[in-house]
Amino acid sequence: MVASLPGFERPRIIHFESALEYAFLCLMLVRPDVHHIREQPPAISYVGTDGRPARHVFDFLVTKTDGERVAVAIKPMQRVLKLNFASELEAVAAAVSKSFADRVLLVTDQHIDRAAAAEAARTLAWSRPSLMEVAA
Repeated sequence: MVASLPGFERPRIIHFESALEYAFLCLMLVRPDVHHIREQPPAISYVGTDGRPARHVFDFLVTKTDGERVAVAIKPMQRVLKLNFASELEAVAAAVSKSFADRVLLVTDQHIDRAAAAEAARTLAWSRPSLMEVAA
């Protein structure tokens, strides 16, 4: 998706890997308090719930206009429950430094307002920059 935010030097392509990530991204891009979004930020090393070293890559790192940085993990609720992902994310959150993010957020399909996401997508379709602007 081509997007422009105050924190971008120029419009750029933001990658997403699922419909759920797309819905979240649309909702973030229309918010006036979002300054920057980085997809797939550097991995966080942590000790997993099984006691072994592990790594986690958040889906997005959102920087708000007030400077708050939020590391966002996006998963369908079914996977969260099946994989006990909430417990694993707690271990990841404990390893996140304040220089990386101020807080960690889990977003599931139960958190996304589909109608609001569809409206945000329509708004973006009319207002977002073109690929030509990205290439310039």
